[in-house]
Amino acid sequence: MAEKINPGFSRANHVGITVRNLEKSIAFYEALTGLKVSNVDEIGGPRMAKTQGLEDTRIKFANLHLDNLNIDILEYVLPAPEKAAYHNNQISAMHLCFEVDDIDAAMERLKQIGVVPEGAPIVFEEADGLRAGFGTAVAYFTDPDGTNLEIIAPKGPFKRKNP
Repeated sequence: MAEKINPGFSRANHVGITVRNLEKSIAFYEALTGLKVSNVDEIGGPRMAKTQGLEDTRIKFANLHLDNLNIDILEYVLPAPEKAAYHNNQISAMHLCFEVDDIDAAMERLKQIGVVPEGAPIVFEEADGLRAGFGTAVAYFTDPDGTNLEIIAPKGPFKRKNP
């Protein structure tokens, strides 16, 4: 009997965030996470470009390893980057959510590094329309280029079984 192969879509390796200035964004994400990037490098050429539907590309990048996910911070040199602006309610908009143990401590961290959240954090209650997950706390903010970010102190179904 042939062994069934898992195509791997049950695991995530990284999220890529395209930025205007790699050095500035490295400083932001290192300050936010308290971690250092593992490497800074550059990749490009027609072969790489074809994987993205481009004719040619040159990308400066850094890798930041979180406990359970990597962040690729990408600065496109070629082709020239274009500014995109997404709000969380727009179709195809995505956000990266950082899991924290203490929402108040996380909010203090944001304040210390000069990040102003979109609004005050909330703790989910029955009045929010949920059937479960009460006690989960969330807040939203953006990085220097406007990338949508979130922090969550999860409870109930929002808490992963294997963090």
